[in-house]
Amino acid sequence: MTAPVPDVATALGTYLDIVDSVDPALVEGLYVVGSYALGDWVRGASDIDVVVVTAEPATDDDQGNLRTVHALLAERQPLPFVDGPYLAWGDLVVEPATGLHRPWTLHGELHHDGDCFEINPVTWYTLATYGVTVRGPSPDTIGIPVDTEARVRFVTDNLQTYWAELADDVVRACAEQPDRSFAGESFVWCALGALRLHYTAFTGDVTSKRGAGEYGLQTVPERFHPAIEAALHVRANGERGEAPSALMADAGQLVRWVVDDVVDALD
Repeated sequence: MTAPVPDVATALGTYLDIVDSVDPALVEGLYVVGSYALGDWVRGASDIDVVVVTAEPATDDDQGNLRTVHALLAERQPLPFVDGPYLAWGDLVVEPATGLHRPWTLHGELHHDGDCFEINPVTWYTLATYGVTVRGPSPDTIGIPVDTEARVRFVTDNLQTYWAELADDVVRACAEQPDRSFAGESFVWCALGALRLHYTAFTGDVTSKRGAGEYGLQTVPERFHPAIEAALHVRANGERGEAPSALMADAGQLVRWVVDDVVDALD
C-alpha cells in the first residue's frame, strides 16, 4: 500500500529533522513560497516550494551534506518534493543574480550550478510579500529587494522565450495527433501557467494557478473560458486524469494569446 502524502507541516518537519541530524548548523532559515504561500497547495499534486538559507554560500563540504540530506529524504519521505534554492543571507539583500551558483533542488533532485530558475525577481517578491516562515526571522526584516520593473521584465522575457515556444509546440502536437490525450498536470500547467505571468505583468503582484484561472475568466476572450474552467476542475481534483487534444490545443492558443497581449501592451 502506498503511504499517504504528508501535509506541509509534517513534510517540512521531517526535512528539518534530517537536515539537523546531518549538520545542525547548516540551515538557518526555511521559508515556504509557491502554491502553499499563495493559498493553493493541493495535497498529492503540489510540491513544496521553499527558500532555504545558510549563513554563507554553500561550500563543497556543505554540498556533500546536502547530498546526504536529500538521499535520506527521498528514502524516508519521497513525496511531496521539497524544492528550491539554498541561498546565503547575503544573496537575499540584493537583486537576484542570473547564473548564481548555489545548490537547488527540483523534483527532489539536488543540483549545484547556475541554472536554478527560482533565483529570480518573482521568487524574491513572493518570499518578501507572502513567504511563510518555518525557521528564521520574518521575511519583512531581511531587506529583500522587490523592484516591480525587474519583476515585470522577468515575466515578459519568460513569456517571449519559454512560453512562446511551448505554445507553438503544443499547438503543433495537437494538430499532428488529434486523437492524443494529455496528462492532467501538463494541461493545467499550459492552461493556467502563462496566465500567472499575465497577472504579474499587468498588476505587479503574483498569484497561484487557481488565482490565475479565476483572473483569466475575467480577462481573456470568452473562447478560452472552457479550457480555463476545465483546468480549474482538473487542478481542484489533484491534476489527475487526462485532457483531449482539442482542449489542449485551446490551452496552447491561450498561451499564445497571453504572450501577444503582454508584449503588445508593454512594447
